[in-house]
Amino acid sequence: MSKKKHRNLARKPLSVVPIPIHGVTVRVPTEIALSPNFLILEAKATTERIMREAQRGREHAVKAAAPLPISAIEEQWLKTAANIATNAWRAKVKMVDADTNEPTESMKRVYRHIEAIFDALKQMGVEHTDPAGRPYDSGMALKVVTFEPTPGFSKEEIKETIKPSVIWQGRLIQMGEVIVGTPPKNLS
Repeated sequence: MSKKKHRNLARKPLSVVPIPIHGVTVRVPTEIALSPNFLILEAKATTERIMREAQRGREHAVKAAAPLPISAIEEQWLKTAANIATNAWRAKVKMVDADTNEPTESMKRVYRHIEAIFDALKQMGVEHTDPAGRPYDSGMALKVVTFEPTPGFSKEEIKETIKPSVIWQGRLIQMGEVIVGTPPKNLS
């Protein structure tokens, strides 16, 4: 394009098209403006695409979250694994000093074998959780054996674990059993 034509285009006022976007009218040069109908169709198409992708994501999440059914043999194996984890946890609790959370001097040699049991279970996807000391919420997947008024508690807290929760590959295979401490009732 010659310099003269370019200067003439620069002097020529550009025609603009007003386009409403979310309640605000934007003025866009006609050379780059799209028709309002085109914009509406493009917005609908984009919205539909996003909704389809979101739906596919939800369907995929539901499929991934649904656990596979287990056979009677697997169920028996899982009960045995939960029993091993529970008894190893009970042995570990008796070996550990409550103040330091370290094994007592007389139990240090045996303690490492208990840790090896937990490592082997973890390699198979079996883990345990001891919720003692955590705040209690009625929605937790725990069986409360009793609620005990406990001096010094200002809210409900898991005071003691009787049986830990055992999880296999994200699936609860044994519900924990706990004692929940509650604030003492005022007799005023």
